[in-house]
Amino acid sequence: MKLIANIIYKRPWIVLIGLLVTTVLLGTGVTKLETKNNQDSELPEDDPIVKTNDYLEEVFGKKDVLIVGIETENIFNKETLSKIINISQEIETVQGVIGDEITSLSTINNIQGKDWGLDVGPLMEEVPATKEEILELKKEVFSNELVIGRLVSEDATFTSIIANLDEDYDQTVVYNEISEIIKKHEGQEKFYLAGAPINSHEIDTGIQDDVNLLLPLGLLLVLIGYFISFRSAKGVILPFVVVVLSIIWTMGLMGHIGFPITVVSSVLPMLMIAISSSYGIHVLHRYYEEILTSENRKVAARETVKKIGPAVLMTGITSAIGSATLIIFKVTSIQEFGIITSLGIISTLLVSILFIPAILALSKKKGEKKSTKNREVLLNKFLLWVAAVSLKYRVRILICTLLLFVISGIGISKIRVGNDFIKYFPKEHVLRSTFNKFNDKLGGVRTMDIMIEAKEADMIKDPTFLKKIANFQKFAESQPGIGYSSSFSDIIKRMNLQMNDADPKFNTIPDSKNTIAQYLLLYSISGDPGDFGDLIDYDYQRAKVKLFLTTSEQEEHIALYKKFETYVNENFKGEANIEFGGEVMFWLAQIRYIVNGKIQNIFLAILIVLVFCVIVLRSISLGLLSIVPLTVSSILTFGFMGFLGIRLETGTAIITAIGIGIGIDFAIHYLLRFKEEMMITNGNLEKATETTILTSGKAIIYDVVSNILGFIVFIFSGFLPIQYFGWLISLTMITVAFGSLVLFPSLLGIFKPKSLFQQKMIVVKEETPPKIIKKEMALSEESN
Repeated sequence: MKLIANIIYKRPWIVLIGLLVTTVLLGTGVTKLETKNNQDSELPEDDPIVKTNDYLEEVFGKKDVLIVGIETENIFNKETLSKIINISQEIETVQGVIGDEITSLSTINNIQGKDWGLDVGPLMEEVPATKEEILELKKEVFSNELVIGRLVSEDATFTSIIANLDEDYDQTVVYNEISEIIKKHEGQEKFYLAGAPINSHEIDTGIQDDVNLLLPLGLLLVLIGYFISFRSAKGVILPFVVVVLSIIWTMGLMGHIGFPITVVSSVLPMLMIAISSSYGIHVLHRYYEEILTSENRKVAARETVKKIGPAVLMTGITSAIGSATLIIFKVTSIQEFGIITSLGIISTLLVSILFIPAILALSKKKGEKKSTKNREVLLNKFLLWVAAVSLKYRVRILICTLLLFVISGIGISKIRVGNDFIKYFPKEHVLRSTFNKFNDKLGGVRTMDIMIEAKEADMIKDPTFLKKIANFQKFAESQPGIGYSSSFSDIIKRMNLQMNDADPKFNTIPDSKNTIAQYLLLYSISGDPGDFGDLIDYDYQRAKVKLFLTTSEQEEHIALYKKFETYVNENFKGEANIEFGGEVMFWLAQIRYIVNGKIQNIFLAILIVLVFCVIVLRSISLGLLSIVPLTVSSILTFGFMGFLGIRLETGTAIITAIGIGIGIDFAIHYLLRFKEEMMITNGNLEKATETTILTSGKAIIYDVVSNILGFIVFIFSGFLPIQYFGWLISLTMITVAFGSLVLFPSLLGIFKPKSLFQQKMIVVKEETPPKIIKKEMALSEESN
């Protein structure tokens, strides 16, 4: 650090030029940033759910879907039916849509029994011309179990058009073209858009809206915080430039590495505002101390780097380590966030320790003493009161803290875990209202897929086996939260019904395997056997049962999965291999990784930080003491989450690592300054505490203010996890500051670590107040 200090003292221009060149080189990476708006690669490749989904896609194909919902008082009218036909035809022309794989009232195959066999054709080839024809169509729809409740709501007010998409479709093109089609047909009907391209579009839009709103707002609030803290041009401009450079470096690194922007990593620019503010404030605060006694600005800048540099370096490394521990999660977006955040912290560390002193070394000294004297006397009095109370009531404070631990423990026991895409968005968001509409009208759009793989080919045609599948569907549909199910057995039941004059007692699986084979042969005459490709494989050995869920509560998803797993294991034992996949199972798999990852992350982060602090502080007792604010903060924050019902999910899972990374900053700065003052005051606890809290403590207060102003902008995010992150990380800052400014003096007064109270002292007269207190007292007298 002395080498850096001397370079800044002798060649500040070289330092600034180096920073400029680095900024330009890293800044080019910003142009390489891309947005990731899906969850396809979030889990490890060897995860059982990932393997099952891959297998399902291999057998039945991978096809994202576009869904258009149409709502009106009664869909069975000429105008609405005409729109259904026209929109279905126009969707065929949308780039990325598979033209012959569109399902609607005008395209869905209607299986009907005839004297000569099975007739397979569109349910509605053209708009009915008369009321009688409309009533006949309605009658046909309501008698078809493959349509009613699935494609048309039971109250006849809602229907959908479903289009399969190519694997390489462009989501922006699909979204724009379908939006134009819907806009052209606006009228008495209300339209709803759902499916993968719509979800992706909403995520993209949300991320962009967040950046456009939160970044300027965060920068503005931090500027206000700097002005409140320093009340000088340098005190505002210099840390602000550090913030801007840190954002450029971090996002540039992200682009060069190739990490995409996700919902989680979209917080990075705003997060870097808060983190970089912390380092800038401590460096600038120390400079204002040094300028009071230094012969010129260059000396002050050099002494600032020499004295605050080691502490900033230590806090930067520990903060980076804390963030890097997020790689223990097996969720890709969290791992990437941890890596880039740790690199961002190192970038911020370098910018802060190089840029501010280099600029100050070149600046004029005029006005710097004035800026120091302008600090709030009221804050000094408040901090001295905090120091006095912390020492006087040290035991009571410790007891109250332990009591808060107990209360927080109750809250922690109430924490629910869950990660669900649709709950990224507020209740009033169009995507949530769309999901709710499909849940209410058509049995949902959330899916759970069950792969049933028989022991041999053609076994799916066996009546006994098909009946077991049908019985499982009946069991599944009887469970709360299941809208309906779909499988190959539904097709066979429909054929059997129609080949027996639509007699309801034949709405079953036929008893003969030969009968089933004949039905399939008859179907192939006027229909295409490939119509069943998403439900059955070519050799009739593997079948898929698709369950549609009307609930987004993951506790209910878990309960349903356990019930279904028990059922299929009991009823298909020895006959088939059963695997669960689909969207719902993907999110359930994330729960396991989030819970396990969070537990491991907390212990690993605290352990690594503890070991590092023990080494740096050269004391086990001080190392243990340094993690007290972090531990207190983590427990109180998780207790708060439990009481408020905030879930532990992707967004909130990163709080501990970020909190530890920032919180250790407070602890190290406080303990190092306290250790220095204990030497100066010959071990006088009260005087050392007063000086520490008026210097490092004051910087911590400034730090907390700027951090909260930086983090609080997250509450304006369009994503709920990010909103919760903003509230919780702000709470974390407050509780960490409490641990540093209140608990530290109390614990130091109770336990009196030997490494502090028995160190080699600098001999001074005990009655002489420390120099900083002298200056603060003088300022108080001047103001009076």
